[in-house]
Amino acid sequence: MRFLVTNDDGIFAPGLAAAVDVLQHFGEVTVVAPDGERSAASHSITLRKPLKAERMTIFGGNVPAYAIVGGTPVDCVKLALGVLFEEKPDCVVSGINAGANIGRDIHYSGTIGGAREGSLTGIPSLAVSLDRHDASEPDFGAAKGLFYAALSSLRKEEAIGGLLNINLPAIPESACPGIAEAVPDFSLDRYRHMTADQPEGGVLYWLRDRQAWLEPSRPNSDFHLLREGYITVSKIGLAAGHDEKQITPIGGKQR
Repeated sequence: MRFLVTNDDGIFAPGLAAAVDVLQHFGEVTVVAPDGERSAASHSITLRKPLKAERMTIFGGNVPAYAIVGGTPVDCVKLALGVLFEEKPDCVVSGINAGANIGRDIHYSGTIGGAREGSLTGIPSLAVSLDRHDASEPDFGAAKGLFYAALSSLRKEEAIGGLLNINLPAIPESACPGIAEAVPDFSLDRYRHMTADQPEGGVLYWLRDRQAWLEPSRPNSDFHLLREGYITVSKIGLAAGHDEKQITPIGGKQR
């Protein structure tokens, strides 16, 4: 297989290197990623300024790579498919993101935006994220084993198609109970604005991630199953909204 890899954490992110390491076991890999972090870029593109593609060698001679200066994940995929490479990949992979993308994150995430752009062109695409419990650096060494297991299973079941959102638990592979199909939990209100008074007057508003303090309420949701230690896989429709009937599990049957 030929893989095109992008992310929203930037081309130097350890999660991207982990994805490249795993994917090389399954085929040829090329990387086109932003030059810096573009978290929560969603499906945005750059309209009013030029982009620059800088050739990189950080993944070795067998992995062609470009850093897109000022670009979003969607810019990266559009440039890769339309300009930088003549052959289309068999699969677009976005990640491995530092932090889960569950529930409403489908709409905010630059990781999912990059994968969605691949899917819009008819290429099977994966958004891959690693859960994290605090501000410390995630263990992408453990994540590689989990991602390898997930990809092996999906290939064996011939389930790679459309747009799949994969979340990896922040646990050793030996502690993971398995892979579970999951429905995105759109009731999860993960981000809330917090206020901070300025000494000179006025108020600042900061978004705070409340995932660690929330409890899942839906047993088949991505939030609940990820909390239970499962690798979660959700097939996302390109018109996915807050009606969960638009989200079809991999087997094609609505739970």
